[in-house]
Amino acid sequence: MTKKTLGLFLLCGSVAMAETVTIEKMVVEGGADSETVKNISKDELKATRQMDLGEMLFETLPEITHVRASGVGNDIILRGQKKDNINVTIDGAKVCGACPNRMDPPAMHVSSSQIEKVEVKEGPFDVANFGSLAGAVNVVTKDPKKGFGGEISATGGSFGYQKGTVMVEGGNDLVQALAGYSSESSDQYEDGDGKTLVEQVDAIASSNDDKYLTSEKDRKAFTRTSQWAKLAVTPTEKQKLVLNYFGDSADDVLYPAFGMDAQVDKTTMFGAKYEMNDLSSLSEKVKLEYYSSLVEHEMGTEFRNASTNAMKFRTHAVDAAISGLRLENTFPVNENHKVVVGLDSSLRNWNGNCESEPARTLKQVRIPDVDTKNSAVYAKLQSIIGKYTINAGVRYDQTTIDANKDRIALVTPAVAYYSGKESNDYTNMSANVVAKYNYSEKSSVFMGLGQSVRVPDAQELYFISVSDIDPDPLVTNMQFMRQGNPDLNPTINQEVDMGYEGAFGATSLKATVFYSKLTDYIYAHKEGMNLTFDNIDASIYGGDLKVETFWDDAISTQLGMAYQKGTKDEALDGQKDKDLAEIPPMKTRLAVKYDNTVHFAMLEAINAANQITDKDNGEQEIDGYTIVNLKGGHDFGNGIGVNVGIDNLTDQTYAVNNAYVGRGLISSTTGDVMVLNEPGRYVYATVSYKF
Repeated sequence: MTKKTLGLFLLCGSVAMAETVTIEKMVVEGGADSETVKNISKDELKATRQMDLGEMLFETLPEITHVRASGVGNDIILRGQKKDNINVTIDGAKVCGACPNRMDPPAMHVSSSQIEKVEVKEGPFDVANFGSLAGAVNVVTKDPKKGFGGEISATGGSFGYQKGTVMVEGGNDLVQALAGYSSESSDQYEDGDGKTLVEQVDAIASSNDDKYLTSEKDRKAFTRTSQWAKLAVTPTEKQKLVLNYFGDSADDVLYPAFGMDAQVDKTTMFGAKYEMNDLSSLSEKVKLEYYSSLVEHEMGTEFRNASTNAMKFRTHAVDAAISGLRLENTFPVNENHKVVVGLDSSLRNWNGNCESEPARTLKQVRIPDVDTKNSAVYAKLQSIIGKYTINAGVRYDQTTIDANKDRIALVTPAVAYYSGKESNDYTNMSANVVAKYNYSEKSSVFMGLGQSVRVPDAQELYFISVSDIDPDPLVTNMQFMRQGNPDLNPTINQEVDMGYEGAFGATSLKATVFYSKLTDYIYAHKEGMNLTFDNIDASIYGGDLKVETFWDDAISTQLGMAYQKGTKDEALDGQKDKDLAEIPPMKTRLAVKYDNTVHFAMLEAINAANQITDKDNGEQEIDGYTIVNLKGGHDFGNGIGVNVGIDNLTDQTYAVNNAYVGRGLISSTTGDVMVLNEPGRYVYATVSYKF
């Protein structure tokens, strides 16, 4: 596909995501807090596995692709970018995964049972949050209601999947409270060829150490429990305090494409938000927000043949903590103009060690107790001038990243490599302006220009991985398997977005195209036998679309498409491939839906083209695929409902994620790294009772 074809694309809206979950896509011209935030679809999917947020977004939004790592907790790619290049927040609060290989991405740290809606914002148009380089995904959890009520649900599915959830809520005008608990587990799924997760490893792994012990081949894929609570206090009509808690524990999660599995994934999150409204003519709303989270992650070789070798039996113990505070004031200039100003600060810590089992003695420091401190001031302007809506924003950041010198000193070769570079300071400016022209009641066009910045993270700067060739890694050894680069610059994204939205009778059309110029893009790549990170210049362009037609009150059809192309300005030294890694192929979703509020049915097909890959950095070609999903449900009244579904109806064998060297996947006998297949035919059903 060429740039000329981008004009064919329409802005891909959303469809609903679960019986009680709606996905909203924020049209870029609105911004998170403006009145022009669009609820692209009020429909709700009446059936979903409700297992994994990454999968749920993949099915509903063509511009999002998940990155398969396990049966649960999969990462997401938005507009060809992932990891720290997009912000994933829970109720506006950041949570950071601990695993350097993204076994526990931010999207994992929420239970689908607590989700009210998901907001997706594309492009560098978010100045309220630190580091929104290419977009943002915000999960909004359910608020408690007055009175007394609750919900009990049970889900069963293929491959031994089981989930049970209970939630209760209640309150009066002054206080409302909500509490919930869920427990779920699953055996290993089988791909379309009937191979379990373990069997996929056995079929490809070149090293016997990466294969599973005979005693562990039938192990469950994961078990997980979550608990959450939210308290809302409204002392006056103009004041509100909201406190929330989330705890999650996922034990013994299999990650077959990696050389290790996660024995521990534990999350603890707290948040508080206090709002005061209509204080004076200079303050429409004052909002004070605080959040903190701690993620503890332990991954090891306990279930693999490597555990029989004293030199290779190990656990990587990693934890990530972040806390933040934001103060924001909104005041109207007049009825058509509004200004928002804010102060934002956060402290992120990342620390990780490799430990020898079974004594858990220190083998090596991997992430040397790194603090990332950020302070920022931002402002947003929202204006309506005739038929024009204009939004603008600016953000100024000061960031300091400090590694612990004492931890670095434990690894002899790292002392010389990082000496004098244990601290990095960055000063950055982000800004954007977006203009929307409403040339008729049902039609509008917009154009946006934006610049955003994100600084390197602790892994990219300071990761230390001494080769296991040396029997004692704590002695001088200059061979590294993965090595951070303390000289990295921040990545700057300068982007232009253009779009159209209109309605023609019962049909709505939405379209957007974008071009993103990435300066000093932080890129993982091969350097001889090693993996490291460097700054490169690159670009990503593309577009997405949605066409939706309502044939009557119950029947509708939806067509969505998304396309991105990523290119390096120059190939890396010693390489020839100019394609960027992890750029999803063109993806199309077509659905026919019947919904009369009592009966629900949907037939959908998701198609992806062959993926263009960065072959010089480990990516393998992935064939295109088409999967068909069938969903249905019935509301029996009196609070009782049943939803059923069949995903991958034709039992296709396919994969959606690639084998980029930056992921640290296991190698095959041919030297390629492992690509994990998606589940085969998957049947599931949920029974729920609301009271």
